[in-house]
Amino acid sequence: MIPSICSERNILRGVQGAALLLLLMTPLAGLGQALDLTQAGPSLEVGVGQSIVLEMNEDVSTVSIADPKIAEAAVGSARTVVVTGKGSGITTLVVWEEGGQHTLYRVTSVDSRASQQVLLQCKVAELNEQRLQEFGLDWITQATSDKLEGTLSGGLFVTKVEAPSNPLNIGPTTDAFTTYRKADGSLTLLGTLRAMEQKGAARTLASPNLVALSGDSAAFLAGGEFPVPVAKTSTDQGTTITIEWKEFGVKLSFLPTVLDSNRIKLFVAPEVSAPDNTHSVLLNGYVVPGIVTRRISTTVEMKDGEVLVIGGLKQREVTKTTSKFPILGDIPLISLLFKHSSTTTLDRDLVIVVSPQIVRQLARNFPKNLPGEEREGGR
Repeated sequence: MIPSICSERNILRGVQGAALLLLLMTPLAGLGQALDLTQAGPSLEVGVGQSIVLEMNEDVSTVSIADPKIAEAAVGSARTVVVTGKGSGITTLVVWEEGGQHTLYRVTSVDSRASQQVLLQCKVAELNEQRLQEFGLDWITQATSDKLEGTLSGGLFVTKVEAPSNPLNIGPTTDAFTTYRKADGSLTLLGTLRAMEQKGAARTLASPNLVALSGDSAAFLAGGEFPVPVAKTSTDQGTTITIEWKEFGVKLSFLPTVLDSNRIKLFVAPEVSAPDNTHSVLLNGYVVPGIVTRRISTTVEMKDGEVLVIGGLKQREVTKTTSKFPILGDIPLISLLFKHSSTTTLDRDLVIVVSPQIVRQLARNFPKNLPGEEREGGR
């Protein structure tokens, strides 16, 4: 009985050793086979958001894809596989057929929209309408009397139509004048009047053209920067003054995203700003101007070549100045002779026009001369 038991134990140990050897050899064989399939597999190309149909010679049992973030695969009918692009990149597809054969494919997923470029044509126009209303007069009088045993002269120059003088001067800024002289010459009255209304309009334009890749941003600035002193305190050096630069002018930033061959999702943020000394502050001994800013940002979906007009950014400034003689300038009606008033009204209206276009092809030839170079060089 004892030899029989030993024999059975040896047989069991032999079987366990063979099984362990088989487990160790199996991954190595599989790895060698996978390398051979990778080198011999055909290539497939699919667009992101698109699908292709792969036809097989035998019925398909199952499919497997290495990175589902790049592409997805599913069995369509008995002998077809549907491959859908999900993101840019390269991955591997394995298709098993009913007969036990399998084929390895190299799948390249390409996002054609990411390589597209968008041209943004933009015009920024600021319409300024300024109106000035002004009224006032200067006058002098001269009287001769026997009781005074002489001549008395006097006048009031609240408006300063021209440089104060006796007699009054009549010049380019004089809108009207009047003179009264008594027949016997004992009384003389001279007056000059400024009563006018002026209107003016100014138009400031910026017309940038920007090109950006789909999904990337681009920016434009036509203006400048002004320094702003900033105090910084440290334990080692105490308080030091550094300079920071603030931008002003016409600024534009946009972010296009191509949705398909004819639709664009567009984020656009135009801004117009200018230094304003009326809102300046005194900081560490430096006068820092304020900034008047008008900005807007919006996200829209447009077709290729459509035009978006943004308006209604209006601003009105009214400045009224009054110079008057004390007491007499407050009496109704009579006060017109003793005061000068000026009212300035400034209306600003900002209009932005943008139009995105998908760039099919950029210019290949570099321009020989820029506009104006022909006249400058005499050619």
